[in-house]
Amino acid sequence: MGANSTALQPLSHEQNRLVEENLGLVSVHLRRHVHNLGQPRRDREWEDLFQEGCMGLIAAALRYRTERGIAFAAFALPRIHSAVTRALEAKFSTVRIPPKRGAREDTSANNAYALACTDTKTSQKPKVYSLAEEAASRLVDDRAAGRAIPSGETIGRRLRDKYERAVAAAGKAIAAKISTRSDRDKLVGMLIEERFLVPDVETRRPLRRIARDTSSSYARVAQCEKQITAAVARILSSDPEFGELRRRMSTHPMGADLPIDDEIECSLVSAGADELVRRFQSADGPDQAHVLKVVLEGSHADIAGIIRGRFCHLPKTTRDKLLRETADFVGRAA
Repeated sequence: MGANSTALQPLSHEQNRLVEENLGLVSVHLRRHVHNLGQPRRDREWEDLFQEGCMGLIAAALRYRTERGIAFAAFALPRIHSAVTRALEAKFSTVRIPPKRGAREDTSANNAYALACTDTKTSQKPKVYSLAEEAASRLVDDRAAGRAIPSGETIGRRLRDKYERAVAAAGKAIAAKISTRSDRDKLVGMLIEERFLVPDVETRRPLRRIARDTSSSYARVAQCEKQITAAVARILSSDPEFGELRRRMSTHPMGADLPIDDEIECSLVSAGADELVRRFQSADGPDQAHVLKVVLEGSHADIAGIIRGRFCHLPKTTRDKLLRETADFVGRAA
């Protein structure tokens, strides 16, 4: 295990702990998804596939962030799945059979990102990369192959983080919906784990297998995936930073590998500020008050100085009215 980790990059103490405590996930995956391991071929022993799965586990530990709200096991399993499947195709198969194109059941999860990125104002196909293929699998593949990876945060990584947070939020919302069955959260969790968070489209678990494993109809599973896809698209399309990142990725030669420097970070903040102002201006009084409250509470500036400065620029009638209306604030607080 030590040799594998150094092939990627040194793990921190916390990352090493995650790997050690979750090694069992690799065995679980092999037993669930790799057939005929009881009679392994000469070039496909358990130890070889276990090592490949560990590479995926290490890649997951390197990228895992607790603030995303995703359990590490759910985050790691798709990467283990992808690493093992790629190894089976690239290293343990004599002939590689290309995937079938246009399969009906694979369209929903595959287009979760595309739905949020499509420009409805033009019929021209947008110049974007699939988030699952570009931002996720490339990072895992580059590390596994020992290729150089851009230092610092890149546009692809930021997009992937936003996508995964959107998937987690969408899954939570869909799982909470009223259902005639009590296992809706299990179905949602399996769809997210086995399809939405799996970088490689070819290795996503088929809907019919998920339907079988959850004792559900194919229509129920497909409908649930469609709901998650729509929710993810809504979340991403409402994020102004997501749109700015996608624009940068599609217009720069480096694409997803473009590092996020101070200039890009400023443009992201500016895009967010412009959108917040637009939403603030269209909101009613209570919602505007909430926005102002959050902005002031989250600001590290001198709030008293801000109030003093703005008060001095108010018309005299407004200043007098504000002083009258706040006359009993101090007494109430005491």
